[in-house]
Amino acid sequence: MSNNMLFKNHTKYSKKNYNLFIQFHNGKFGLIYDLYTITIVILLLYCFITTIKKKMILLSILFFIAICIFIIYRIFQPLYSYKKQTKSKTISKENEIVLYFYERFFKVREKKNIARVRYWQLHKVYETNEFFYLYLTKKNAILVDKKGFSLGYSDEFSNFIKNKAKFKYKIEE
Repeated sequence: MSNNMLFKNHTKYSKKNYNLFIQFHNGKFGLIYDLYTITIVILLLYCFITTIKKKMILLSILFFIAICIFIIYRIFQPLYSYKKQTKSKTISKENEIVLYFYERFFKVREKKNIARVRYWQLHKVYETNEFFYLYLTKKNAILVDKKGFSLGYSDEFSNFIKNKAKFKYKIEE
């Protein structure tokens, strides 16, 4: 790697670490998910009741089916996603990813695969007691273990990433 590497981190993607991330993510965004679900169900119920009052039986049956499908989807989709992620090779085999941080970008290496990400591409950055969560989208994040730095220290990295993601950075207790 180049001489201008500022930080190097080794993070193990274990089921334990993934569960910590899921707990954090659900604590942060679970309420929004629930409010969205409740809002859509209320709107669908309103449509269902209105169609019954107007004696539009076929349409009311369709709204009832839509309500059932939506509720089932909102309950089982997160469970399916969780199972899928924990069975992925990265987590199930407890692969280690190596992160190389430079001035303008960072690289993520898992075995032979390398991805390059510019800091402006980060959606959000959260710092907890044990991890930095570098969100690439609203749902997907790269876990950076605070104990995994082999070049630099986590407190230095905290200041560095805070400057790189100025309005996207938050500390969570």
